[in-house]
Amino acid sequence: MNSVSPFARSLFALAITAAILVAVPLVASRQAVVLITEVAAVLSIALMWNLLAGFGGIVFMGFQVFIGIGGYTLFVAANSLELTPFPLVILSALVCATFGLAITPVLFRLGGAQLAIGSWVVSEVVRLVVYHTNSLGAGGGISLTAMRGVNRSVRILATYSTSAIVLMTALVLCVFLMRGRFGLALRAMKDSPVAAEAMGVPIRRTQTYILLITAAISGAAGACYYMIALQVSPTAAFSVNWMALILFSVILGGIGTLEGPIVGVVIYFVLRETMGNIGSVYFIVLGILAIGVTLFAPAGAWGLLRTGFKFDVLPIRRKMPSEINLRERKIISEASLL
Repeated sequence: MNSVSPFARSLFALAITAAILVAVPLVASRQAVVLITEVAAVLSIALMWNLLAGFGGIVFMGFQVFIGIGGYTLFVAANSLELTPFPLVILSALVCATFGLAITPVLFRLGGAQLAIGSWVVSEVVRLVVYHTNSLGAGGGISLTAMRGVNRSVRILATYSTSAIVLMTALVLCVFLMRGRFGLALRAMKDSPVAAEAMGVPIRRTQTYILLITAAISGAAGACYYMIALQVSPTAAFSVNWMALILFSVILGGIGTLEGPIVGVVIYFVLRETMGNIGSVYFIVLGILAIGVTLFAPAGAWGLLRTGFKFDVLPIRRKMPSEINLRERKIISEASLL
């Protein structure tokens, strides 16, 4: 496997993933299709937060704001226009990207803990606005009435297909962005913003681009997630529980790798489906597991698996590490061409 080029390996992994997603509705039960739809939506969100924080060093702790806005945008647009909601996922992505662009002038004046707290405050403000807006259902939320005329089997299949497309878009974006100049700029910015800027990396532009991308995909994934439930409310959509789920999945799997969030999300859903009926013990197990990984396996579950595999499933390096060390200045210069 080491003889295969990293780029070819990434393309092969993406092709296998796409084939599996196509096969799922053909061989799986209806209940399994619904579960995998949820997994795909959550994984898309985890991948985007990892791209933002794990690779870009932008610790955005109010990420649930994009999930909530994405869900509400789809519900309001579909109900108001009386349209089939599935294509409106694109509108959710556009609205979330626009909101992300609107908050960048304020958020990116902050850094570190201030940015983390500031992003959480932004999410809380949006939640309170939605909670007190009667046209959005206030605290009770709104139902997806536009879905009433859609056959249940068609609805499940269409929701799954939309969620799978969003997931594949997220995976392809992660691979191609991180293997290109943008990925070099992103990693340089995370390692040392001052040094990266001195070498010509446009810090503010890079931060803005990555926030817009992650906001758009997360908004689309949030719309898919709430299409499953057919109900969205401010308490659920803007809940801090979303950040707990994202942090658990990304850190448990391995932050700063493309494979980490995938492994982490799979572990989370396996635990939820097998232990979710034991009440509070389930949350204790999750907490102990997260603490144990943080203390004893900081590279996450994927880091442990990788020691056995000896290769990355979705490699993002374009050169061997020794070549990177020898040409560090040239790589930073490439990133400055953004």
